Amino acid sequence: MSVRYRGARGMASGIVIGAFFFSCTPNRPTPDDSAPETSTQSSALLAAPGWSGTAAMSAERGQHAAVLLPTGKLLVINGVNRMGFVAASELYDPDTNTWTAAGAPGIQGNVTVAVLLPSGNVLALSDGSTTGALYDPIAGSWTPTGAMSAPRSLPTLTVLNNGKVLVAGGSNLASAELYDPETNTFSPTGSLSVVRRAFCATLLPSGQVLAVSGFNSTGEVPSADLYNPATGTWSAAAPPLHPRHYATSTLLPNGRVLVTGGFGTSGVLTQSELYDPGANTWTATGSLAAPRNGHAATLLPNGKLLVIGGSDGARNAQALSELYDPATGQWTGAGSLATARENATATLLPSGKVLLAGGFTLNPSVTFYASTELYDPGVNAWSAAGTPAGRLDSVAALLPSGKVLVAGGRNSGGSSVASAELYDRGANTWSAAAALATPRDRATATLLPNGKVLAAGGVNGASVLTATEQYDPVANVWSNVAAMTGARHSHTTTLLADGKVLAVGGQNDSTVLATAELYDPGANAWTAAGSIASARAGHAAVRLANGKVLVAGGRNSGGTAIDSAGIHDPATNTWTAAAPLAQVRDRLTLTLLPSGKVLAAGGVAAGAALASSEIYDPATNTWTAGATLAQARYGHTATLMPSGKVLLAGGLRATATFADVAETYDPTSREFTSVSAPGVRGGVVAAALPSGEVLVAGGTSAPTAQLYEDTRALAAWRPSVAAPSSLVRGCPAVLEGQGFRGISGASSGSYLDSSTNFPFVRMRAAEGGRLWTLPGSSTSATRATVTVPEDVPPGSYALSIFANAISGGRMVTVAPNSAPTAQAIAATTMNDTPVVITITATDPDAGQALTYAVVTPPQHGTLSGSLPSVTYTPNAGYIGSDSFTYQARDCGLDSNLATVSITVQDRPPAITCPADVVIEATDASGAVATWPPATATDTDAQAPEITYSPQLGSKLPLGATTVTATAQDSDGNDSSCTFRVTVTDTTPPVITCPADVVVEATRPDGAAASWPPATATDTASTPEITYSHPLESTFPLGSTTVTAKAKDPSGNEVACTFDVLVEDTDGGSGGCGCRQSPSRANLSPLALVIGLAAWVGRRRSRERALG
Repeated sequence: MSVRYRGARGMASGIVIGAFFFSCTPNRPTPDDSAPETSTQSSALLAAPGWSGTAAMSAERGQHAAVLLPTGKLLVINGVNRMGFVAASELYDPDTNTWTAAGAPGIQGNVTVAVLLPSGNVLALSDGSTTGALYDPIAGSWTPTGAMSAPRSLPTLTVLNNGKVLVAGGSNLASAELYDPETNTFSPTGSLSVVRRAFCATLLPSGQVLAVSGFNSTGEVPSADLYNPATGTWSAAAPPLHPRHYATSTLLPNGRVLVTGGFGTSGVLTQSELYDPGANTWTATGSLAAPRNGHAATLLPNGKLLVIGGSDGARNAQALSELYDPATGQWTGAGSLATARENATATLLPSGKVLLAGGFTLNPSVTFYASTELYDPGVNAWSAAGTPAGRLDSVAALLPSGKVLVAGGRNSGGSSVASAELYDRGANTWSAAAALATPRDRATATLLPNGKVLAAGGVNGASVLTATEQYDPVANVWSNVAAMTGARHSHTTTLLADGKVLAVGGQNDSTVLATAELYDPGANAWTAAGSIASARAGHAAVRLANGKVLVAGGRNSGGTAIDSAGIHDPATNTWTAAAPLAQVRDRLTLTLLPSGKVLAAGGVAAGAALASSEIYDPATNTWTAGATLAQARYGHTATLMPSGKVLLAGGLRATATFADVAETYDPTSREFTSVSAPGVRGGVVAAALPSGEVLVAGGTSAPTAQLYEDTRALAAWRPSVAAPSSLVRGCPAVLEGQGFRGISGASSGSYLDSSTNFPFVRMRAAEGGRLWTLPGSSTSATRATVTVPEDVPPGSYALSIFANAISGGRMVTVAPNSAPTAQAIAATTMNDTPVVITITATDPDAGQALTYAVVTPPQHGTLSGSLPSVTYTPNAGYIGSDSFTYQARDCGLDSNLATVSITVQDRPPAITCPADVVIEATDASGAVATWPPATATDTDAQAPEITYSPQLGSKLPLGATTVTATAQDSDGNDSSCTFRVTVTDTTPPVITCPADVVVEATRPDGAAASWPPATATDTASTPEITYSHPLESTFPLGSTTVTAKAKDPSGNEVACTFDVLVEDTDGGSGGCGCRQSPSRANLSPLALVIGLAAWVGRRRSRERALG
């Protein structure tokens, strides 16, 4: 097979399989750790940044893709080598430093690009296929995607904030497409301004995507474009200072984009430039020391940018790595690779180290690599953590609140103390806690699943203790609990998965113990737990991933270090021998690594501190030699950090000489590396915090507490977790917070991009320190869904989220899952009538989503619809009882079996009421009820009986009365309707006026008049009579018409009139001093009669009119 490679333009005409190839004696003190520090201590050993080798891949490859998974493993996909396309993938496990096969993606090509989706799956594209491939890390399988519009060579893939993937450019294309993980399809979106490939694309803080330069058939593209996901369109950005392809572009913490290296019009470049999205401007910054293209870039947690590999214009691969400091704008050397290479991938691991995989060189010969190298930035620091009281050999516990309890120990005078303190990371301060009831040192402290701390045994002066106490962080009190069955110090206590505490060995006066005992917090009792084969004190113990407890090393009654080990099985409460250590060790440490293996580090033997380590494999019950410590030590602490690394601090390195070097063990490199020198030395305690920091406190040197941190990331860059505070074992939970996608993609922005801007979630047991990885799905900048494994014991845990190897977190409580409770339900319906039934259940675990399932279906009907709401339809004509049963299920447990009881009743008659009725009152009590009959129909042959309430023919009062009509069939089924009967009174009263009245004037202006009362009758009431003129009122001379009105309570009214005639008949006499009117005096009798007759006629006419 003939192969030709990228030429001066970064591309050649050669073909690779049809594709272009782009490229401790009685109560003696702990040995000398209370003695003053001597002048013989050595200066601290500081580790420099550098590269080291790691396990090689199974296949040589370059131009492949590498994706860090939510599991913490690294997926390497496809690529090319001298044999052609590599059509397989591999998984690297940093915890075990091993590679395993990950299957064939089903696509192949010269260059493969890939990204991690929010679901946790991986999308991969190769230039030889229009379809992509999806990798599911949980299932470990590959499936195809839908097809793109065209295959693309050297495009860019960018995960947008909405979860979709922007696929832009490549080949001779300006087009772009969006991949939607929800539908597994590609759809077109706006096109770039010009054709471009081998360009860089960077997701900006605004959510837009910056596409820079690249090349096409006319050469380097001198422009840059901005993609707006909201509109699906591209717009022009300011052009870069140097057009280039095969470069890298990385978003820096300051919000600017650094573009560096690449191939330009004048050849391979050293120039770098910065794009400011706010100002839409480019400015030059420091240049690389070595020209390079086809290189990789990684933004380190400290904000500096590491550039690795690549080649110069003569295709000489670069071994020198360089670091860019945004604060100075300058590049400095970052060590050299063991193997210079180009077109390799570089991935930032959660440990903060960078893994370089594969690649190739073309000069002097074509060589592909399977080898990998690991870069350690060597950035770590100690910071002051307040000033607690000085104490040695105290006990410490990380509390559910995130505070750290430090209690007991002994003071500088060697006396046991009872005081206790609390460290608050948020305030970075110490405060007094309640004191122990009994002073003690060389005791143990165990955080129980209920959040309380058990302090057991120890020494108080010359007395070895059986006394046991329990600290309640909520009440801030210590309470005495059941005493141990035997006094002991220099023993171990280990929290078991069932919540009991196993105490092993130790020393009582001159006797070294082999006995063990179990404390049950529920029963508040200690019981025997058998004996380990060899008595020991100063040993170490660790609970293994399988729940058993490994006890190793220590010293015997003669003070001689031993190598024997034993395993306690809580299930049977028995001991079995384990393989012995390769080296006798007293006062060693045992640390359970993420792989499930155990690191035994340091110790003392025959008076000499040990610098050796061993690794125990529970699967094979074997010990193998481990790396050498940077400094021999014993009586130290070993703390597993959320990153998976182990921090060794404190202890002694010789009699009266404190260890002055701290170091970390990395399971990936399997090496110990010295870190910055701590100020805390001697008999210290340590606690790993959710933030990823380690608190080290106590010892003899000031300051007496410090925080270790190995990223030097700014606080503003750290993810924060706001909720939840509790998780349910075996169940999914949604984590909420900020910064889950980091501050940058933190990678190359090119076809070699290997971004790590996703939430990598880990959970560390507050007691015992075991580390779990919780793969996330449905991730965003503020949310991630994780599931707590079934084997996680209840209790307190430090939850840490890493984004670009920068961690932040909070304390959480893990509780066992409780089954939901399904509710019994009763429902009623009529025959041939469907009814909607909603089943319900409750779950004691907040936030759990419930699913429902019908267990036994109904016998006399059917169910339709989606649970929990279903429609029950009785079988045609069925009448009687029916039922079905159901269960609810949370994430892992089924509820009780609940019954839905259904009564199907016979359909009642159909009744129709008459319209509302109005009747006229017949008397004061109302009227007799009458109405048209109601009608009713029924399926029975016999007509329903209709009754009324009130009954037909009853007397109804004035006003409205509601009448209920009920139809009942022969089976007793009934139905009702109502109507209204209104009794009204619309008939006016009958009134009779008195006869006209004639009265004699009694004074010049007339006379007072009275008359017989008018009379009135009414059918329903007694009317009220009123007059237009009051009785005995004064009437003037002449005729006055009086109106009488009768009105009943219903407002019906009638009137009549009569006249009142006031006359003066005595001609001005009668003692009134009046003179008779001449005209009246002269009236003849005939005229008077005629006048009276006319007056009477007029009155009668008025009465007829009013009547």
